[in-house]
Amino acid sequence: MDKTKIAIIQLTRIGDIIQTTQAARQMKAESPDAHLTLIARRKFAKGLMFLLETVFDNIILFDTADFFIQKSLKSGKAEVSSFIKQLKSEKFEFTINLSFSKSSSYLAQLIDSPYKLGLHRNENNQIVLNDRWSQYIYSNVLNNTHVPFSLVDMYRFIMGVKENHVLDDDDNFAKRDNNIVIHPFASQKKKKWGVNKWAEVIYKLLNDFKDHTIHIVGGQEDATDALRLIHSPSLSKLQDRIKVHAGQYTIADTYKLLMNSKLFLGHDSMVGHLASETLTPSITLSLGTVRPHETTPFSKKAISIAPTNKCFPCNIEKNCDLLPCHNSINTQLVSFMAHEFINNGEITREAIKNKLTPLHLANVKVYKASYETYGLNLVDISGNYQSLDDSFRAFYKVIWLYYLNETEINTNLPDISQQTAKELHNYLNGSNYLFELYNFGVNYSNRILNEAKKKNSDLKEIQTLVNKLSEIDSLCSITKRTFPLLKGLVDYFYVNKANVIGDTLVTISEQNILNYYDASNLVAVVNDFLQKTTAPFVAPNNLSKEA
Repeated sequence: MDKTKIAIIQLTRIGDIIQTTQAARQMKAESPDAHLTLIARRKFAKGLMFLLETVFDNIILFDTADFFIQKSLKSGKAEVSSFIKQLKSEKFEFTINLSFSKSSSYLAQLIDSPYKLGLHRNENNQIVLNDRWSQYIYSNVLNNTHVPFSLVDMYRFIMGVKENHVLDDDDNFAKRDNNIVIHPFASQKKKKWGVNKWAEVIYKLLNDFKDHTIHIVGGQEDATDALRLIHSPSLSKLQDRIKVHAGQYTIADTYKLLMNSKLFLGHDSMVGHLASETLTPSITLSLGTVRPHETTPFSKKAISIAPTNKCFPCNIEKNCDLLPCHNSINTQLVSFMAHEFINNGEITREAIKNKLTPLHLANVKVYKASYETYGLNLVDISGNYQSLDDSFRAFYKVIWLYYLNETEINTNLPDISQQTAKELHNYLNGSNYLFELYNFGVNYSNRILNEAKKKNSDLKEIQTLVNKLSEIDSLCSITKRTFPLLKGLVDYFYVNKANVIGDTLVTISEQNILNYYDASNLVAVVNDFLQKTTAPFVAPNNLSKEA
């Protein structure tokens, strides 16, 4: 029997390609008859071929420079035509675009396949998102910081993978050499801890573990900073136990090193995802623009340390000279985490509670990863109260998994402070208002449907009702600015409504009714969570007024 040919487009960076590979591996485990072709940019994927070839049946690499190698528009058009001809000859049944960029949407449009998932375009060059998880990523992940899911999980949800098929533990882990791999570099200044802090951590580890060796890895662009780091005065007598590979090792070399190492320690980066591939315990320092729930290495042996600064995570476009989130993570905490992994093989809430002081944890969250049936879960083990953002992230995990995946999960209500309870209680006003708006949307859409079904429809009445729906969209937009943590709901249902399938007023109105109805139901669930979470902190007479 012929295998189902599927094209997977991933045009973004190396880390995203590794996460795409992890999702694709789960797809192959669940659907062995799938023939997967990866379409990626050569400069990002070429160094990963040793890994990609273990999952994908076919790999098509290209770079924009290929199309203009002769610096001629005519030759460039010929190269593009040749590339598209190659893609068309593959005769894919499914095209799955996981890039969510403008260029990738056009590429997805050009590939001939009857079924398309992810961002693509129709015959009128309009953006199309047919599946709900793609709509969720487009509306929430690209411009929201409260997403509770790993990118690997969201990718596999788009692919239709039902179960969480993960790599097993390494039975030979104890036989690995006493290597600690450190990647103290990042693509942005915002994401990179200071050299002096890294030097302090390395000094502490080498003095406490006399039989361990530190390996510093990075790209060619990191070689100068690596030399600056190891020549720190505090490390002058430890040079023989520090190996610098920055600018020398390929990605495959780093992979092999991680396969023989006891711990990875570093920033959010491609190396962290390689650590998850090699089943190496990892500690990630999430700084600047990093969103740990999305990008923490897909492994139950992963720890992510994130600051609690209100400005974290920040936007790429926002300038920041003070970098307050960098000072929130102290070297003693990072050293302790490494010690626990090396000595005990894991980091527990009890160890943190018994061995650390509140001073070490005052400005951070320590997230411990675990595998659940639905995917990767990050649990805060620092013992701190959950913030307003944490609380909404917990709410959204429950409602989106149920709404988009029909998956029910059991979870405790957030453990919050009095101040957070006050902030959450204020959001009851926003959720109540949204609930009313979406119910008006149901009402107006119903009236449009009834009018459209009449033999002699009143077009003026229909236009008036359509204008009412536009007013509702405007009011929803105002509401999300006033209550920004409701933005995820508002944006999702706006995108969902923009992608309704239908070419008549009747079918579109029927879809709109469902859209507004679902939106009102999800807002009602959020409202219920808000009331239950804040109930212990709110006087009974106030609760009765809200009810």
